Amino acid sequence: MFASIKRMIAPGSSKGDEGQVLSNWAKAEGYAYKTVRDKDGGGHVVQAEDEDWRVEWGTSQRSYIRGKELRFRSETKLSPDVQILVTSRVLAHTLETEVFSSFTNAMQTQVDNSLPDEMRWLPMHPRVTLTEPLVLAKRFVVLSNAETVARRWLDDSLLAALEDAATSWWTDALIMVITVNRGRLTIRMPGQPLEEGQLHAVGRLCSQATRSLRAAALSSSSG
Repeated sequence: MFASIKRMIAPGSSKGDEGQVLSNWAKAEGYAYKTVRDKDGGGHVVQAEDEDWRVEWGTSQRSYIRGKELRFRSETKLSPDVQILVTSRVLAHTLETEVFSSFTNAMQTQVDNSLPDEMRWLPMHPRVTLTEPLVLAKRFVVLSNAETVARRWLDDSLLAALEDAATSWWTDALIMVITVNRGRLTIRMPGQPLEEGQLHAVGRLCSQATRSLRAAALSSSSG
């Protein structure tokens, strides 16, 4: 299972010292860095205290991410019931195919609850229509069980940040998923190899996505 996704991942030319890369980036940005234990014995955490988000590098929590996983996470004041998914159309199609295959092979009558949230949402949640910017409308999908909140989150600043990502580093071949669930924003992607430029780019996107989400939470609570 997930062979079609794994074929999308080009192996790195060499195995880097991810801990050193994370440490160097954290030091340059003024973030706190520490090593932690995960189920395979080793991981790393970077805490952006002023911006109230963190980076986790360690054992993959998703079957479609091979090897180590890089996660950017932030807590928000959004209702825990709101669920949002943002990813490329290519990855969404691949995940949908795997969900359908799992569903039909097991002769199930409902989506398997053991699947990750983002995979279960693909057949469950309606798509939020994107018209602008054009590059996002053509290459990305947004799904949500709360369209009004999702549209508030996708403000001009976040759309600009997503457009910049889509035209510079977030390629169709990149396995990356943004989810909002239980009041938490999470960005997941493969964690090998790591590069400081990658961390800078995803960090900027995480910062803007977090700011826009907190603004959407305030707007939702007052409106």
